[in-house]
Amino acid sequence: MNRVRGRLCAATLSLIFLAGASACSSADDGPAGADRPGAESGRGPESWTLPLQAYLPDDKQQKLVADAREALLVKCMSRYGFSYKPAPPLPKFGPKSMTDLRYGIHDEAAVSRYGYKPPVDLAAMRDQERAALDSTLLSPPEEAVMTGQQTGTSAVAGLPEGGCAGEASRAIEGAGEFRSALASQLGNEAYVKAQQDETVKGAFSGWSACMAEKGFQYGKPMDAVDDRQFAAEKPSETEISTAKADLGCREKSRVAETWFAAEVAIQKTLIEENSERLDKAKSDLSLAVKNASKVLGEKG
Repeated sequence: MNRVRGRLCAATLSLIFLAGASACSSADDGPAGADRPGAESGRGPESWTLPLQAYLPDDKQQKLVADAREALLVKCMSRYGFSYKPAPPLPKFGPKSMTDLRYGIHDEAAVSRYGYKPPVDLAAMRDQERAALDSTLLSPPEEAVMTGQQTGTSAVAGLPEGGCAGEASRAIEGAGEFRSALASQLGNEAYVKAQQDETVKGAFSGWSACMAEKGFQYGKPMDAVDDRQFAAEKPSETEISTAKADLGCREKSRVAETWFAAEVAIQKTLIEENSERLDKAKSDLSLAVKNASKVLGEKG
C-alpha cells in the first residue's frame, strides 16, 4: 500500500515548534500593506505583511487550488474505476500567518502556558495526522493510476502523463507554478540577510544582555527557541520561565519590529533585482487561481 498526502501538512507536527519556530511559515491574508508598522499599529506580528507575499498564494488561494486539485483527482480516478476519497483537512495549529512567529514568540498568554510550543495538544494532533494519512492509503493499482508509474503486465492503457496527479496539475497550473520557488527562496534569503543588518544585530545584542541579566545565556533570540532542552512535548517550568524572560527582552529591545523592518527593505531590493521572474510568478499564480475557480464553478 502507498499513500497520497493530498492537502496534508508536509511538516512533522512534533518538530514545527520544538525545533525552531523561525522556520515555520504559512500564507497571509494577502500582499497589501508591506510597510505596515510594528507595535505602533496596535496589532501583533501576525498582521504584518512582507513584500514577497505578493508573489505567493494566501490561505484562500491555497484552499481553492487544493479543493480544485482534489476534485480533478476524484474525477480522473473514477474514469479508471477507482473511488478516490481526498484526505480530510487537518486542524490548523501553526503560525497564523507568514510573519506570526517568523521573528519569534510574541503572545504573552500563549507563552505563559505553553512556553515555546504551539497552543495545542501535540500528541492529539499527531494522532489526527496519522488517521488522516491512513485514510489516503492507495493500493498498487490505484497508485499506478494516480502517478502514472506502471509496472508489470497489469498496466492500464491510456493513462495521462504523470497519471491523474499530472493531469490535475496541468489543468490548474498549465506550464506555470502555483507556488513560486523563487519567491520562497528570496524570502529565505532576506530572512537570513536581515540578521546581519546592524540595527538587527544591535537589537539582538540588547536582547542577549537583557537575558543575561535574568540569568539566561543566549547569543541570539532564536537560540532560545531552538534550545534542545525544550524538545519535550510538554513545556517544563524552565521552558516557560525562559520564554517569559525572552518575551520581555524582545519587547524591550524591539526585536520583532527591527527585524521585520530590515527584512522588508531587503525584500524590496530583491524584488527589484528579480522583477521579471517574479512578475512571471505572479502571473502563474493568477492563472492557477483562475483555473481552479473554473474547476469548482466559482467566479475567478
